[in-house]
Amino acid sequence: MDHSLLKWFIHYFYCVKSTFVTHTSVDSIDNDFPLLYYNSSYLKSQNHSDLVCFENKHFFLPVSIEQDAAISIPRSPFGSFFVKDSTKTDQFPNFIDQVRHELKDRSISSLKVIHPAAIYDHFVTADHLLNAGFQKDFDDINQYIPLKSGWLEDIHDMQKRKLASLKDEGFSFRKMESSELQVAHQFVEVCRLTQELSINISYEQLKELSDQTGAYDIFGVFRSEKISALCISARVTEKTAYYYLPATSPLFRSQSPMVLLITGMVEYYQSQRCDYFDLGVSSVEGKPQESLRIFKERMGAIQGEKSTLSLQI
Repeated sequence: MDHSLLKWFIHYFYCVKSTFVTHTSVDSIDNDFPLLYYNSSYLKSQNHSDLVCFENKHFFLPVSIEQDAAISIPRSPFGSFFVKDSTKTDQFPNFIDQVRHELKDRSISSLKVIHPAAIYDHFVTADHLLNAGFQKDFDDINQYIPLKSGWLEDIHDMQKRKLASLKDEGFSFRKMESSELQVAHQFVEVCRLTQELSINISYEQLKELSDQTGAYDIFGVFRSEKISALCISARVTEKTAYYYLPATSPLFRSQSPMVLLITGMVEYYQSQRCDYFDLGVSSVEGKPQESLRIFKERMGAIQGEKSTLSLQI
């Protein structure tokens, strides 16, 4: 027998196969990945009854099973293949083959991932996914602010005028206390109801997440002690903060207090030595929300993409 072939079989079955683990309970997950949505404390706080996680020495993939589809991970802004060791991406084809086999055994017909923007560098690339047989469903517009010095000079003149006007009219920014989380959640919920929108997380779930992870901050803009705009943000990594749950009171919308809010948040995260402030998507399933895109652009945001891809099993 060809000795090189024999060595390959030994490597595959004993080195690759033996390290592949399927977690069917969040209680069996124990990691401290430097990314909020993949940390075991975050996954456990989500109370997933349908969560399955695939893992080996180099990669980690959490998915939620919905009928005959696997989605990574629907309650988070993105979900894809986390890389533990960036020097081992050449091993990705082995890992995806094992994931595909496991999903097929569970009668799953498709796998969907929402691949993060390029500012998150803990993942395989979109090219890795395409080479593995994934098809791109659509690209969303994702915008972020690089937290460089001199940022304020680069924002649009219109935003500079609004910022000066807000300060002249007595609006003020402050970082709120964690004890104000319920007030913040209620504010976001009421503001969204006025736009016939809903909030995708209950106060109880958010409180548990905040207590478990310590990764959430609250910021507000006030006028005469009344909240005019607010954002609950998430520190997704040590270097990247995410504009998670923003809202503006309809009573103050014409004054654009969100300009002052984002300015204050940028300055805060600069002081925390963060590199990026992720403002999230400005499109719905690939269809641009032009007014939102322009507002973020005028606040100094750079445009990138967040791709949704699917693999038929």
